[in-house]
Amino acid sequence: MFQRIVSSYTSVDQTDQGGGGMSRRELLAAGGAGAVGVAIAAAPGASAAQIGGHFTGATQEAINVAATVEVLTTIVTTTALQKVTLPQAAIDTVGAASREELDHWQVLTGQFGGHAATHRVWIPDAIFSTPTSLFQTLVVGEQICINLYLVATSIWAQDGHVGLARAGAELVGNEAVHRALARQALGLQPNDRAFMKYDQVDHADGPGHGTTGFTSPQGAIQSFEAAGVGFGAQGTAPGAFYDFDTVRQHTPNPTFVNTLKPH
Repeated sequence: MFQRIVSSYTSVDQTDQGGGGMSRRELLAAGGAGAVGVAIAAAPGASAAQIGGHFTGATQEAINVAATVEVLTTIVTTTALQKVTLPQAAIDTVGAASREELDHWQVLTGQFGGHAATHRVWIPDAIFSTPTSLFQTLVVGEQICINLYLVATSIWAQDGHVGLARAGAELVGNEAVHRALARQALGLQPNDRAFMKYDQVDHADGPGHGTTGFTSPQGAIQSFEAAGVGFGAQGTAPGAFYDFDTVRQHTPNPTFVNTLKPH
C-alpha cells in the first residue's frame, strides 16, 4: 500500500491538469457545489466562527473535497484502532487524530456548508496489515492532506474569504502534527520541515521521498484513488467498503483534545 501511495503521488498534478479529471469534478460538484445558489463572502477580519451558510465555485469545491478526504481519514484512523495492535502511546496518538479528523469534517460540513461526495469508502487491507504499514501510509496520507489544505487556503484567500483562509492554515497545522507523529512512530525525525511542503519535490527521508504534490483540490482525490482507495466505488487494491456513519460511532473522544473549532 505504501509503495502505491508513493508512486501515485508523483505526477498527480500533471494528471489533474489533463483530461481524466472530469468524472471526479462532477462527483464532487454533485456533493454540493453545483447545488449552491447563494455565496456568502466573509468580511475582512471576520472569524471562521462567524462564517455560515454556503459558498460557490472554487471555494465550495475545495470545501467539498476537504470534507470528502476527512471522511476517509476518519475511517482509516478509527478503524486502525480496531484492526492494528498498537502500544498505548500510539493508541492515544491515533485516537486523538481520529477525533480531530472527525472534528474537521464536522466543521467543514456543519459550519462551512461542505458536502462530502460519499460516506462509503473502499479502503485497502494493506493499510491495516502491520503498525509499520499504518504509519507509513499516514506519513504520506497526511502530506496529501497538508497539500490539500495549502491549495484550499490559497483558493479561499484569493476569493476573499479571510476567515476560511485562516481556518485552512489552522487545518494545515493540525495535519502537520499528525504527519510528525507518524514519522516519530517509524523512528524518523518528526521535526523535519521549516515550512510545510506544497507541490515541490519532497526531500525528507522516509515515506514520500522524491515525490511531488498537486495544485488543485482534485489532486488529493486522485492521489488517494491511485493508491487503491475508492470513493463510493471499489478501489483498485484488495480491500473492503467502510461506512463513515457507522465507523464514526466508534471514534474516541479524548478529553485532552482541545481547540475544537477554528477561530
